[in-house]
Parts: sequence; structure tokens; C-alpha cells
Amino acid sequence: MKTIFLLLLLLPAGFATAAETPPPVHGREMASVEQFLSLSDADLDQLQQVIARIRAMPAEQRAELRKEIAQYRELPGTQREQLRQGWGWMSREIQDGWREMMQQVTPERRAAIQQELQALEPAAKTARRRQLVEEYLKTKAPTAKP
Repeated sequence: MKTIFLLLLLLPAGFATAAETPPPVHGREMASVEQFLSLSDADLDQLQQVIARIRAMPAEQRAELRKEIAQYRELPGTQREQLRQGWGWMSREIQDGWREMMQQVTPERRAAIQQELQALEPAAKTARRRQLVEEYLKTKAPTAKP
């Protein structure tokens, strides 16, 4: 669901309501077409999949998604960026702990963690990332204060 939400943010205005047969290109539509022409086939396939998922949504689910998008747009830029980067509402301590943990582990362990996370859905990925950092922070020796 969150993936659909984030992909919708990337869609140009009016794209999701385009008809099957393209109408004459005017104004905003021209800008959309221009953007689509620069996309790779993989990106276009991904957009097509998003559109298919939207079409399959019941009206209530579409309304909920619209509500989530509106809430997202009301967030300050720093919080939107944090969400886009996959950190959700995680504290700065967790984010810094992640960076520190990943710098401390071996390249093999780092690759294994990344591979594990890539296989997870976004919500599970965020939860697993938090779990790994919290485990790391518990085992980390407390720093001496002068």
C-alpha cells in the first residue's frame, strides 16, 4: 500500500485518469507525455502496474489513499524526505545507529543485511531495520562522558 502511495506521488497530475485512447495532447498533457518519453521501459511497466492496482481498488480504498496523500503533502519537507528514504517516523538516534552499525559490520554482513531487507515489503523492511539497530544499540558499549 505504501509503495502505491509513493509511486502515486511520482505520477504527473491527471495521469491516472487518462483514457485508453489518448486524446489530443494539450497543455499539461504535453508535459506528461514529454516526461513519459524520457522513462525507461521498466519505469513505464511500473507505472502501468500502479495503474492496474488503482483500477482494482474499491472506492473506499481509493478514498483512504487520497486521504493518506493529503496527509503526506501537509507534512514538513524533512518528514516527507524521511518517509521517502524509508525511515518512517524513526528517531534520529535510530537513523544514526543504523549508519554506525552498518559502518561497523563486515562487508559480508552488510551485504547479507541489504539482501535480507531487499526481500521484504516496505513495512516489514522498516520494522526489521529498527530491530537490527535496537539490537546493535543494546550491545554497543556506553561511551564515557568526560
